Amino acid sequence: MEQDPRRHEVARSFRRRYRQELQAYGFLWPALLILGVLMVYPLLQVMRMSFYEVTLQKETWVGLDNYAQLLRTSLFWRVLWQTILFTAGSVSLHLVIGLGLALLLHAKINIRFRNLMRGMLIIPWLLAPTVAGMIWVLMLAPFGVANGLLISLGVLDLSVTFNWLGNPDTSLLSVTAMNVWRAFPFFMVMLLAGLQAIPDELYEAADIDGTTPLAKFWYITLPGLRGVIATVVLLDSIWTFRAFDPVYVMTGGGPMNSSEVLATAIYFDAFQKFKFGYASAEAMVMFLILFVVSAVYVRRAVRDIG
Repeated sequence: MEQDPRRHEVARSFRRRYRQELQAYGFLWPALLILGVLMVYPLLQVMRMSFYEVTLQKETWVGLDNYAQLLRTSLFWRVLWQTILFTAGSVSLHLVIGLGLALLLHAKINIRFRNLMRGMLIIPWLLAPTVAGMIWVLMLAPFGVANGLLISLGVLDLSVTFNWLGNPDTSLLSVTAMNVWRAFPFFMVMLLAGLQAIPDELYEAADIDGTTPLAKFWYITLPGLRGVIATVVLLDSIWTFRAFDPVYVMTGGGPMNSSEVLATAIYFDAFQKFKFGYASAEAMVMFLILFVVSAVYVRRAVRDIG
């Protein structure tokens, strides 16, 4: 009995695809091994240490005591709330400023001026967070540029110098302002790319119908940018929530923990107070929050690909 040629071809195609997948995994396993050593093993260690009271000499099993102590500590809830405020404020302003600048750069203006502004506005994103933080420390110093500008505008008296980073009422706001300035170009570039992907025919049809600019923005631009906005907001939320450099460089979490965020609290508890078990519990709380946000991002990315 002769074999069905189509069945034979399907089997051969399956074997070829199987060999290609094995070859691909063969190329990937060194990178996966390194990733496991550098990420999975430390994560498992932090998870384990969160159930112990860890000192430099010994480890003592305490079960959930570190988590119970964490939930009873008012400073933890304050730091968590400040982290949420820092993240929400940064991401919201990133979106507003980035979208506004993207719309301006997408408008039909002088090409040379538009290209020049694109190059200049991307500069803050090229700076390392540490470098950007040090620049703003100098700007916000009592005799820095910020106070000098406010004095020249008549907002502050010449004899008054305001300590932006040393005041509990403005320290977190100052760090948030620096983070907004440094990272808005990411939103600007991504949203500008999204604007350029929206077909011009939609706007031309709206012009023929006599649609107002606000209606075009609401019914054409925003729906066209919905996917890009969701992606960049989720990514930026993850990056900002775990941010360490801006706070550490500018204020160190002070004064009086007024600008403390989870990342810096974990660092200080672990490496200054040597409360490794307690800091591990804090790290696991941060991990769980970021895991939920990351799961939303991955689910959306998979859905868009599918």
